[in-house]
Amino acid sequence: MTEENHSYENAMAERVNGILKHEFYLDQTLMNRGHAKRTAKNVIK
Repeated sequence: MTEENHSYENAMAERVNGILKHEFYLDQTLMNRGHAKRTAKNVIK
C-alpha cells in the first residue's frame, strides 16, 4: 500500500481500509453492478 515500505504509512492505510469495511460495509459481497454503484455513491458522499 505504500511506496517505500514505511510501517507508519502502512498503519494509516490499514486504518482507512478498516473504516471503509466496518463503517460502509465494504467487506460484503456485492450482488450486482447496481448494488456496487449505490454502495460507491454512499461511500463517496
